[in-house]
Amino acid sequence: MIIHRYIPYQPEDHNQWNTDKLMSLLSELVMRYDIQLEEALKEIIQRGIPVNLFLKQGGLEDLIQNFIKKLEEQMQQLQQQFDIRKGIQETERDIQQHYNNIQKKLTKFPDILKKVQEAVENRSFDQLNKIKWEILKNAALEKALTSKEFNELIKDVEDLNILLEGLRKYQFKGNVQLNRKESVELVLGLKDLEQLIENLKNALENGDIYNFDLEALSKYLGPESYQEFIKRREEIFKQLSELLEKQGKIVRNQDGELQLSPESIRKIGRKSLEEIFKYLKSDDVGGNLYTNYNGEGEQVTPATKEYELGDNLNNIDITNSILNAYIRTGKPKPRLQDIEIFKSRGMAKSSTVILLDMSGSMFRVDRFYYAKKMILALEALIREEYKDDTLYIVGFGTFAKTFSVAEIPQLQPYPVTLFDPYISLRIDFSKRRHGDFRGIPEYFTNLQKGLALSRRLLGSKQTKNKQIILITDGVPTAHFEGNVLHINYPPSPADFDFALKEAVICKEEGIVLNTFLLTNEWNLNFFEGRSFIHDFARVTKGRIFYPHPSELGKFVLADFIEEKRKLIS
Repeated sequence: MIIHRYIPYQPEDHNQWNTDKLMSLLSELVMRYDIQLEEALKEIIQRGIPVNLFLKQGGLEDLIQNFIKKLEEQMQQLQQQFDIRKGIQETERDIQQHYNNIQKKLTKFPDILKKVQEAVENRSFDQLNKIKWEILKNAALEKALTSKEFNELIKDVEDLNILLEGLRKYQFKGNVQLNRKESVELVLGLKDLEQLIENLKNALENGDIYNFDLEALSKYLGPESYQEFIKRREEIFKQLSELLEKQGKIVRNQDGELQLSPESIRKIGRKSLEEIFKYLKSDDVGGNLYTNYNGEGEQVTPATKEYELGDNLNNIDITNSILNAYIRTGKPKPRLQDIEIFKSRGMAKSSTVILLDMSGSMFRVDRFYYAKKMILALEALIREEYKDDTLYIVGFGTFAKTFSVAEIPQLQPYPVTLFDPYISLRIDFSKRRHGDFRGIPEYFTNLQKGLALSRRLLGSKQTKNKQIILITDGVPTAHFEGNVLHINYPPSPADFDFALKEAVICKEEGIVLNTFLLTNEWNLNFFEGRSFIHDFARVTKGRIFYPHPSELGKFVLADFIEEKRKLIS
């Protein structure tokens, strides 16, 4: 359940509400927080999405109106039957009695006694509490007057204020006089009823069918009403879910859990791409960029050439071909020697791995949230502008694995499970079954493993242009030596060395490695002044960027497009 920041729904016009607005809020919640789609949908309903559009269909509107009517009748009956004036008189008598006892014990402390007298005359609960703390700080005062005696006076004043407020607010006309305790319970009960009625009215008006006390509903209307409301409310959620499924906004996985549909994920990526490009337009980047080398490709140039055996007939220049035939024979019937075709140009294909740090520290300052938005934006850019390119997504913590684009919105960093200041673990995988990770913390930074998996993925593609985009916020804290996993905090020299060895192999295989650091932590020196980032930049010959997490998308996309431009120029 979300217990802090969220994106509230700000109603512009309930009549213009649509599922696109809902999906925008849903995707934002799923992307930013560790929350399932079903929970996010309920959270949004609770925050005021106008699901009152569905209340009539679910039968909940009539049920709520009936609840309100019954509760209002209860309030009227209670006011017609009872009176609290006797309870007020008893409370005032108790106040005077407790004050008299306190007055006798504070005769040697006139200053405090004067404050108590003033607080009682003002019926001030706050003043009495302040005096209580003065008494507790003074040993002599505390010896003269016990806290229990003073607490009784505070409780008297608190109850009197409740009763006087109730007398002003409600119209008591009954013949049944209640004592102090009964009177307080009655006023508090009326306040509960009033709040419950207000929340139910708000549910009808704004669709907020989650934000009220269900226990109070059961208390005042019975468990049957409670169960009926829950049933109808679940129907509303079901209808909304079915609508989004029908429109292709959400889908269910094999376990029956709700997930964003591919269409919704593409929209997130496209929206992120548009947001980023708002800041990139002035740089004149983007669009389809092609090599100067002739070859088969989807794009053709205005230039033409004579047809040669094997040329793509789809690229025939019909106008020039007919014109050639007319000049040669006087008839618009071209033969083989008359045909001209447009020259085509091949695209500069490339394969890219986004290597995403999923260690526990990526939770901080929304680093992972902005990284996910960048990934979806880059995927949208490649799909729309560089269709022949290949994009892989690799996440790494203690281990590394590939992820599909569909998994990105709900992906989260691995949670921290160990809080010791010094950690040194050794796990021998030769003694474990394959894939047995039980008991192993996954939130450490094993850059060696991430680079190795990225390199294998790029090695499977027949393309010369290969790159890794590394997004991280810390130094390596884990590595493998054969079958033995080493986990260290603070990091060990071996964590650095094995990551650097893998980086060198990447470079030798022609893989360009650009790193985007979401913190300056890598500048910290370890092991007698040794800086990992300096060693990493030296062995990879790659570039290092230091964007703020919120600027990550602009940095990565601008660099990606600029490098494509260099690649094909």
